[in-house]
Amino acid sequence: FRSTSATADQAVRDVLAGLQREELQALWDFLPPSYRNDLEKLAREFGERLDDKSWGPFVATCRKAQSLTSDLLVKSNEGANAPADELTAHLRNVEKLLDAVCESELCDVAQLRRLDGRRFLTGTGKRLIAAMSQGVLGNAGLSGELFSQFGDVKVEMLETAEKTAVLSVQWPGQEPTQHKFVRIEEHWIPQTLAEAWPTEFPKVREQCLAWADELRSNPEPWHARLRDVDALLDELAATKSFAETRQVWQAGVSRFAVEWFGATPVESPTAVEAPVKASIGSSLPVKPARVKKPDTEELLPDEPQK
Repeated sequence: FRSTSATADQAVRDVLAGLQREELQALWDFLPPSYRNDLEKLAREFGERLDDKSWGPFVATCRKAQSLTSDLLVKSNEGANAPADELTAHLRNVEKLLDAVCESELCDVAQLRRLDGRRFLTGTGKRLIAAMSQGVLGNAGLSGELFSQFGDVKVEMLETAEKTAVLSVQWPGQEPTQHKFVRIEEHWIPQTLAEAWPTEFPKVREQCLAWADELRSNPEPWHARLRDVDALLDELAATKSFAETRQVWQAGVSRFAVEWFGATPVESPTAVEAPVKASIGSSLPVKPARVKKPDTEELLPDEPQK
């Protein structure tokens, strides 16, 4: 663990520099110890509420998608139907993402129950970000440009006292905004975060644990959707060309949109995104939130919404 920053402006510069390097542990280091403990405890409690019977099908679907991606990579080097080099590179990034998920705590309930937050972000988090920064999730992914812009954020101290400070933060292409910071457990964090944590985090915890309890007591709705995804993966595996794979994937996504969400069918993503979105995007109940530039008092990225 690195030492805490002496001033609020340096604390913000440190976390921005870490994010520029795509190091998610910079956010972890930014938080006060008690906040980190809250997050680790939640992850472990979530794991305790799960069992292999309820979570196992998700793991199986991830690994099935992983195997399918590997097979598509083999096909990409065969015959006249081989895709362009760019498409092959995209498939390799998809494979990296699935490898990261399948080899992580997310696919092992026992490991999830012993989760070390910083280690997770340093290992699994780093691998996930490396893959997602290549655009493997399409518009839902994180681009490398998003991380590089953290180095262009200007931070200036306007006022400071023993446990309070006011900073000016200017994002590229935007006007500077002022943010109040407070010192909590020797860590400088936004005042809004400090005020919200005692009331908002318990609500997040309650919602997450309620979902885990529901999954364990009534897994069938969750498992039914995973079976739908498995069936689509089987259809994709049976295709003979990338053009056919794309058609099958688009039809499958359109079907899910109508049956699951009552949406009007729209043109679906390309075939090479199928393994990832089928196993992760369509299966996980919580969609990762993208980092956003703050336009309010909040400096940190938004928490994922359930």
